[in-house]
Amino acid sequence: MLPRLFLGLLLAAVPQSSLDSGRRAFEAGDLVSAERDFREFLAQNPNSAEALSNMGAICARREQYADAVGYYEKALRADPKLVPVHFNLAVALGRLNRYAPATEHLRIFLKSYPNEPRAHQLLGLCLTETGDFRAALPELEASYKLNPRDTSILYSLAYANARAGDVDRAAELLRNSQADPAQSRLIEGLVEYRRGRFPEAKAIFESLLALQPDSVPALTALGRLQLLDRNDDDAIRLLTHAVRLNPSDAESTYQLGVLYERNGKTAEGIAFLKRAITLRSNYPDPHYQLGRIALDRKDYRTALAELELARKLLPDQEAIRMALGRTYQALGRAAEAKSEFAEVRRLKAAVIERDRQRVESDALMKP
Repeated sequence: MLPRLFLGLLLAAVPQSSLDSGRRAFEAGDLVSAERDFREFLAQNPNSAEALSNMGAICARREQYADAVGYYEKALRADPKLVPVHFNLAVALGRLNRYAPATEHLRIFLKSYPNEPRAHQLLGLCLTETGDFRAALPELEASYKLNPRDTSILYSLAYANARAGDVDRAAELLRNSQADPAQSRLIEGLVEYRRGRFPEAKAIFESLLALQPDSVPALTALGRLQLLDRNDDDAIRLLTHAVRLNPSDAESTYQLGVLYERNGKTAEGIAFLKRAITLRSNYPDPHYQLGRIALDRKDYRTALAELELARKLLPDQEAIRMALGRTYQALGRAAEAKSEFAEVRRLKAAVIERDRQRVESDALMKP
């Protein structure tokens, strides 16, 4: 999903001839000469951030992304003020499917260059790859707003909106995009899924996988449908394949943790849940599941730490507050347990009231 974005070189306007000749060689496409010149300069100036960054750009041009990452990281250690290197580093990390660290570098870059549409787009795409669709949406929208002539962003926007639950917006964007038939069918399947038409969605995803067995979005979507139907073996098979293709997918990694734990493979489940936390910051769901598992095991210290963090990230979730109340209760902290149970009752009452108002509103709208 990541585009081949132009890697902006940091070419220093300095008098050293080897840097100048390396720049000219690079611009002429002579990577061999450029590398020779930059290495010659680095032999005398090993901490030159400019030369290190230029070496990273050469590696990236050759699609040697792991080496590029190493040079860019050295350049930033040599001179943390070279902010554009963060963008180049993020591109290289993205090509290695290391989306979580790429997002951190893009956020740093955007603090100094908030109107750079490519950076917003790349950040949105990286967040999409990790499964954090709600965070991806404002970045993709910002990119499209800054550069509306770039219609390539429309498919990514439609996909993220569909995964985040805004099916009307997804359908509108899909109508305006020039997505290929397979991409269009994927969005249609996600729209059907979000509208609760699960058999129709399942048929679409299965047809896509028949044509494209390694379509990660189709694999993850069909895996979620199988999870909902409690077809756990099929769900594990599909989501395992998806995670093998995209190891940075925090959402699918989390779902595998839930699946393994509920099928009696608790150790494997915990490992997946902990990995999901490393893939996406501020992800409450794995913390809740780890807390719930610890509570069931009477490991109240672990349960307390995980559930208090989950509550901080998602304060209005009944299941989290209930599990935390039970943990406080088990620890003899009666006042805190009472407070959590009261909050659970308040949240339930709010849901009932919201549903009642919606029913009354619907009745008033009828002729």
